[in-house]
Amino acid sequence: MSKADRASRDQAVESLYAKETAALRLAEGALTRQQLSDVVYEPFRDVIKNYRRLLRQTMKVTAVSDATQLQLRRTSRELADALAKVETLNAELRALQEEKDELFAMAIHDLKSPLSGICGLAQLISDSALSESTEHREMGADIYHLGGDMLAMVADLVDLYRFESAPLTLASAEYSLAGFRDIISGTLGGIARRKRMALVFKIEPADATVVINEEAFVRIANNLVSNALKYAPQGSPVTVTLSVEDGEFRLSVADQGPGISPADQKKLFRKFARLSARPTGGESSSGLGLAIVKRLVDTMKGRVWCESELGLGTTFHVALPAG
Repeated sequence: MSKADRASRDQAVESLYAKETAALRLAEGALTRQQLSDVVYEPFRDVIKNYRRLLRQTMKVTAVSDATQLQLRRTSRELADALAKVETLNAELRALQEEKDELFAMAIHDLKSPLSGICGLAQLISDSALSESTEHREMGADIYHLGGDMLAMVADLVDLYRFESAPLTLASAEYSLAGFRDIISGTLGGIARRKRMALVFKIEPADATVVINEEAFVRIANNLVSNALKYAPQGSPVTVTLSVEDGEFRLSVADQGPGISPADQKKLFRKFARLSARPTGGESSSGLGLAIVKRLVDTMKGRVWCESELGLGTTFHVALPAG
């Protein structure tokens, strides 16, 4: 019932109550003027008294009914809102469970391959009938690289859990662009050499400094550069540009790989995204690196995007506040 309808009904009840009360007064007065004996008058007086009490109770019940109905409607709305929230939470929990299952399956699948490789190489090394000592050094290098792939995958999983389980707090300090070049080169130079690829750095301006969180930026840069080394052809260069312009610290990583199709570009930065391109050196990929990059860039109030055409290579750009 609308507010206007309730007001109209209440007004009608009050009007009826007033009319009935007036009629009772007239009847009571008429009876009094008749100077009836108490034996005759008392029953009529009781009837009038009870009828007046009944009218008052009717008014009270009407008011209570309105308040009850109002409370019931409010409670109904609250229950509907609570049920909607519960349903939303259930949907989120189902999505989290599905993501957890996918993560578990992905981790098992991707870790199984390098573990099998390590076990196979270890068996060859331990059995003199299966390998020569001159081959052991090469096998040791293979074990080292397989172990590195596994460590990188575990690091991605740990970082993803850490970044999503609690708010990130990233303290900043002043660092030089040349210092970041040395860190990236020192971390990934060995991978580049193994694939006979050149890491080419450009710093603009050469003496520039920025105020930033070192750990977060190095994680971003290493993920983007390692992806370029992973998917670009062996022997090709990867160009890393570090620059400061218009109040922004910019990182660009360009490769001469196969490029990323428009369909795959829509998947970029999603967790567990699997692209059609395959690593050129047999490396494994967790599908988490770009998702971690996006999470860190967003936390640092920056932007990340990709420019690519099939057959013409790919360039990833990151723009962060310079100070």
